[in-house]
Amino acid sequence: MKKYIPMRNFFVLMLVLTAGWIGLAQEENNAVTDTVDKVQCKKWLSLSHEFVATKNYKEAIPFWNKLHDNCPGFDKAIYIDGVKIYKYLIQKEKDPQKRKELAAKMIALYDERAQYFPADKPKVLYYKGIYMTKYKVGTPEERYETLNELFTKYPDKFNHPSLYLGMFKVLVNKYKKGEITIEELFEKYDELTEHLDRSMEELTKELEELQKKKEAGTLTDKEAKRLKVLEKNIPAMDAVYALMEKELGELGSCETLLSMYSKNFPKHKDDVQWLKRAAKRLSEKECTKDKLFKDIVEALHAKEPSATSARFLAIRYKREGNLSKAMEYYRQALEMETNPHVKAKILYNMAVIAKKQGNKPKARALAMEALKYQPSMGAAYLLIAGLYASSANECGDTKFEKTAIYWKAAEMARKAAQVDPKLRAKALKIAQAYEQRAPSKKEIFLEGMAGKTIKFDKCWVGGSVRVPSTN
Repeated sequence: MKKYIPMRNFFVLMLVLTAGWIGLAQEENNAVTDTVDKVQCKKWLSLSHEFVATKNYKEAIPFWNKLHDNCPGFDKAIYIDGVKIYKYLIQKEKDPQKRKELAAKMIALYDERAQYFPADKPKVLYYKGIYMTKYKVGTPEERYETLNELFTKYPDKFNHPSLYLGMFKVLVNKYKKGEITIEELFEKYDELTEHLDRSMEELTKELEELQKKKEAGTLTDKEAKRLKVLEKNIPAMDAVYALMEKELGELGSCETLLSMYSKNFPKHKDDVQWLKRAAKRLSEKECTKDKLFKDIVEALHAKEPSATSARFLAIRYKREGNLSKAMEYYRQALEMETNPHVKAKILYNMAVIAKKQGNKPKARALAMEALKYQPSMGAAYLLIAGLYASSANECGDTKFEKTAIYWKAAEMARKAAQVDPKLRAKALKIAQAYEQRAPSKKEIFLEGMAGKTIKFDKCWVGGSVRVPSTN
């Protein structure tokens, strides 16, 4: 026999169940304590956030403390504003140990944020990795665990100089303690530098797009700000390569590399990735005189002929002094390569060879072609500037005309500074040096040449330059 629940009791039961469900959902979503209601949490949040927004951190702290302690997970602003407060406290603190303790508390906020807002995990790992490295918070193993999780799970977010360097420092120390082998160290080094190469390429492409818009006069205010950020970030990222090399010290010497690769070559001679990485590392360290480099690049080219293997063969022949053979392989690499920035590097190397061969017009043409593929390649402009400066005695009849070529060289150097933030300081120094070798203000005045145009149509340089005013 079925038992029926009276309608009145049924509604009571539904209200109880519904209330319980709503209460559970609120508890899971807001995670406030039993003694504090949502209204109070909202009040503290409003007050603390208002003070933080106006950078009045002292006034914000009491309200933020109540909010943090009693309303965990109530709102993401708890953790965002908390980091700002701790940054303020860290900046004010003079004692190094206390600064580190404050940094540890700040980093703990990122863990809490990830707990209550799991979707923010990539951002959490990013900033946590940066601050753990900066303030040396946690053990080396804990720092590595955070950095490696970001690197392996969210590689697109692994794009800050501190992350690369922080992770590599831990790896070097792990090797020195005997926790990893030298092969494992360099395997991770290769992964990091390959990732850094990709990051640099992406940033450079973005820079070029914004520079193009700036030149066309279509740059928005937001894009102008982003351009300034890139002009600072790209040199900082580029500096990571040298800092990692410095961290390696003698471990990165040719002697160490050749010993390691010689031992491993027989078992890896059919491994294309290993061959590429070994060839790249040896060429970057200029360890190319040894027969091992020749064996590696030939094995790579035989196993997988490509633009990459052709470039390494070009490097091999260039190192041996066979420039014509090197040029031949660079041409092969150029035909096979599809990446514009890699094409630019190939053309630049061809320009360097043409310069060594004494063919200045060809060297300039190749450098200019490289700039079509990578407009921000300051090195190409500096190469052209050097070609012009070396032609001072070839262009013009009088001393004034001959030394006027330095103004044209300076123009190219300044162009390099304009397009390539990595080379800006160096390029400006070179431009100033060229300008000092050009006719002086006194010579301009005595020759009556201020504001006049000098043509270079009697030599390979061509074009012209306008003489500066003496005012």
